[in-house]
Amino acid sequence: MKAIFGMIVLSALLVLPMENAVGQKKDKKKSKKEKKLEQFAETKKLIDSKDFIFVPDRAFPQGGRSIDLTTNYGFIKIMGSETEGDMPFFGRGYTVPYGGDGGIKFDKTELLNEKIEINEKKMRISYSFEARGENDTFRISMDFSYNGNASVNVISNNRSHISYNGDISKIEKKEDKE
Repeated sequence: MKAIFGMIVLSALLVLPMENAVGQKKDKKKSKKEKKLEQFAETKKLIDSKDFIFVPDRAFPQGGRSIDLTTNYGFIKIMGSETEGDMPFFGRGYTVPYGGDGGIKFDKTELLNEKIEINEKKMRISYSFEARGENDTFRISMDFSYNGNASVNVISNNRSHISYNGDISKIEKKEDKE
């Protein structure tokens, strides 16, 4: 009888800590999911504000290897109904003016054919628009993950397709000094 009682007590002592560990794992999973939801809400709010900047860290030219952009600075700014961009370009130009302008550039131009799609289930946001440069029109498609990482595809009338990976952030406002 003592042996049976001892086995019951011993098995109870072994099972209780395991239940506690399983409960802690569920709490960790919940907290990870809650963090993802919070990050997605912040990213969604940033995109809805239409006041953000995309800074690439990698370029993927058509038919070439990926290029690290830590020394080639570029950006695409979204400022309400306007956009501005200066991105490095690596690829083939079809009808670029002699001397070329070097990269993908458009200065404070109006957003055309703007479209936003939000997938709550996959926590992804797609944002696309067109921008006109001096000698070209660019169709830009941005895909954002829950944490603000972005993949940007640029299709040009005069150049080959190129993609970029990077991050988005809020545009820092410069204060006027008197």
